[in-house]
Amino acid sequence: MRIFLAVFPPPESQALALACAARVREAAGAAAGHVSWVKLENLHYTLKFLGELGEDGARRAGDAALEAADSLAAFGLALGAAGAFPNARQARVLWIGCEHGAAEFVELARRVDAALAKRGFDREQRPFSPHLTIGRVRESRHDWTAALAAAPPLAGETAARFRVSEVRVMKSTLSPQGSIYETLAAARLK
Repeated sequence: MRIFLAVFPPPESQALALACAARVREAAGAAAGHVSWVKLENLHYTLKFLGELGEDGARRAGDAALEAADSLAAFGLALGAAGAFPNARQARVLWIGCEHGAAEFVELARRVDAALAKRGFDREQRPFSPHLTIGRVRESRHDWTAALAAAPPLAGETAARFRVSEVRVMKSTLSPQGSIYETLAAARLK
């Protein structure tokens, strides 16, 4: 099973993020055809991708999520501006960042990583940067600067603000129609 730990925004926040992605897509013109756009129900913040695991690995991931969530209070988050990794000129991933709540989110990711490490998983080597992936660029010859700038600011929208109150352990199944996600476990923040 392909397993990852994630935070999913509520449906109204996902819809707002999808509308933002549509503006980026529209502004990108023909280059938008070289992007695998994330479906509405799959919009999430990845805390940690664990890869292929068996039943025991998925159980240990669930235990780690429970430990990490139990040690941190729920917190507010607001969707922010659109951006790209590694940058707009050489984009491989298009995303929406956080306007508020990033420090708390980084702390949640740190606690998840520590709890996973106790259970035999490798520590994350890269610093955590909270972002909601909206698309994966298959061909990076396009400069996305103007398309990303066309995305409306989201922080002022009511739907941009939500509480992070749960960490989910997700199973991802690849299909020709895109990834299909299934929640295996959920851990509530205190």
